[in-house]
Amino acid sequence: MIGILIASAINLAGLQASISVPTDAFRGCLREAAAKAKNEKVTGDGIEAYLRNACTTQMGTLKEALIAFRLKNGMARKSAASDAEMTVDDYAATPVDNYKYMAEMEAPKPAAPAQAGFETVALEAQTYEARVLLG
Repeated sequence: MIGILIASAINLAGLQASISVPTDAFRGCLREAAAKAKNEKVTGDGIEAYLRNACTTQMGTLKEALIAFRLKNGMARKSAASDAEMTVDDYAATPVDNYKYMAEMEAPKPAAPAQAGFETVALEAQTYEARVLLG
């Protein structure tokens, strides 16, 4: 009984390791690509495509590992592939959202419209009064 429990724990640890290496590689690639995108001044709208293109290999490796893991746990291939795609999308969403937020914060702010000074307002009021009186 204890032997089966130990064997199961070792098997699960091995399966988990088969996912953690590609996950770490993909997340590391996303971090590096986001830093590179900032230096290249990639727009917030273009960051998702940039990251996916930069990390295509790691993304594919992670998807394959996730599908294999889920198939070994009895999930159907179609469901495993869909689940793997959602997982990859979730991993990519965080750096995309962070990059867009930071790009928005660092973007130059539009200049505020010039406010009319007191003298300008007084002059406009006098001009209006003169037009009304002269009719």
